[in-house]
Formats: sequence, structure tokens, C-alpha cells
Amino acid sequence: MERILKYIEEHICEPLTIKELAETAGYSEYHFLRRFKEYTNMTCMHYIWKRRLVKASEDIAAGVRIIDAALEYGWQSHSAFTRSFKREFGFAPSLLRTMRVGIDCLGGGYMNSIFLKRTKVGASKEELLQILKTSMEDNGAGVNQELLNRLYLLACNAYDDMKRYSGEEYVTHPMNVSIILSEMGAEENVILAGLFCDAGTKGVMSLEQVEKELPAQIADIVSDLKTTNRNLNHASEEVVQIRLAQRLHNMRTVDYIGETEKNFRIKETIEIFMPLARKMNNMKLIDELTDLTAGYDS
Repeated sequence: MERILKYIEEHICEPLTIKELAETAGYSEYHFLRRFKEYTNMTCMHYIWKRRLVKASEDIAAGVRIIDAALEYGWQSHSAFTRSFKREFGFAPSLLRTMRVGIDCLGGGYMNSIFLKRTKVGASKEELLQILKTSMEDNGAGVNQELLNRLYLLACNAYDDMKRYSGEEYVTHPMNVSIILSEMGAEENVILAGLFCDAGTKGVMSLEQVEKELPAQIADIVSDLKTTNRNLNHASEEVVQIRLAQRLHNMRTVDYIGETEKNFRIKETIEIFMPLARKMNNMKLIDELTDLTAGYDS
């Protein structure tokens, strides 16, 4: 199915038929439609329709005229595209131009109604802390300010002196993971556990330290992260949420690593993380991962 989804992305501006896609997959039309619905949780034509809307939205936000984007992706008129867009996203495509200014603001994301919130590259840990607090409030997770501040300082200390490939302080990665988790609608304990998503792989905290320093419910999640780092098929929902958020942020910054490692991570994202995202049925997560892996030549 991932091969078929890649085929759809490569031909997204062209007329696509069930017959063509079924033949490409090597299935009968009936079997293809059943397999596609099982894999994506939506019908084939609805999936194609939604992906075209997302791609058109990206073009409009980048400055393309609405009518030009509409025609490019198969709509015959401005009004028909606007009706489709409003039905899917709840606001008119003309608002994308207004919302676009947010991309230049810290934490701004003009595609927030379509994709998960992005933060500005190079944002400091202090700035990210404020974004996290706001995101948790906006998304109904609730914010225990005292606990969040304490765990933030603990995370800063744990990842102290570590850098990402981009040169940023390493703690900004788990902080972005927590922001993504908040935008995904995760519970407070999961969001806060995200601050320690790399505590095991980076060896910055032992299990004993985790159990001693973190509240019990958060410590349990972080401990599970350490013991189920690679095998996610049988991991808890909390662990899967964190690993998906972690992979999304890694994919957003994948251009900072070497080409060989980049291709490995993209392949791994397609083969391991995309199916997990589909099981969770989080369309914002699925759409962004699809965009970030588009064009990969396996």
C-alpha cells in the first residue's frame, strides 16, 4: 500500500482511476478498494481528494493564486474548490494568505489547521518553553506550571552540553517533541514524558534517576520508552505517540544529516512509522509525514 500511496503522490495532478491504481497494485478492483480502506481508514477517492486539497493549500500559502492551484489539482472553478476546502478544513482558502504571516513569527504556523504546529528553526529553549505552555493550554491538556518548570530544568540539565546536527542545543529536540504531542492532543503525562524521549538512547538518565526524579506516571512512560526503543508494534499507545512525535520532528530537520543517514530515516519512516500513524488515524500527522517523505526513491 505504501507503494501505491507513493504512486498517488507522484501523479497527484493527473486523473487517477481505481482501475489504474488496482492494476498498478496487482489486485482486482474489489480487493484493491478493500485493502486501501483497511490501510488508510478512508476510501481511495476520498484519500486522493484530500491529498490534492493539502497540496493545493501548500501552493496557495506559498503565493500561488487560488484559481491556479484549484485548476492544477483538478477542480474546474474557484467556487468548487472553495466549497471542497471549507468542507474539509472549516475555513475559506483565501484565509491562507492572511494566516501566512504567522510563518515569520515565533511558533507561528499558517498551516496549523492542516498540519501540526511548527516552531521556528533556531528557537531557543526559553522560547520553546513558552510555546509549549501556550500549546498545552490551547489544546486542553492543562498546565501544572510548577511541575512543567521543574521538569524543564531537569531536561535542560540532563541534555546539557549536547548539540544537534543543526548546532542547536539538544534539549530543543525533546521540547519540540512535547509541543508536537500537545498538538496531537496527548495527555499531560505523555507530553511531559516527551521531554525525556531520548533519556535512554542518549544515556543521559538511568532508570534509577528516572524513577527518583520524575512523578510515578511520567516515570513509567519514560521507562517504557527505554525498554521499547525499537519494537513499537507491541508498545503502549503512549510510547507510540512519543516515538511518532519524535520521528516527525526528526523528519522536519532531516536535511541537517548526511545523505546516507537521511535516506535510511526516510525509508524507516515509510516502512515503520507511517503504518503506526495510520493506525492512530491522526490525519495531520499522516499528511505531514507523507509530504516529508515524498520524492524518496527506494
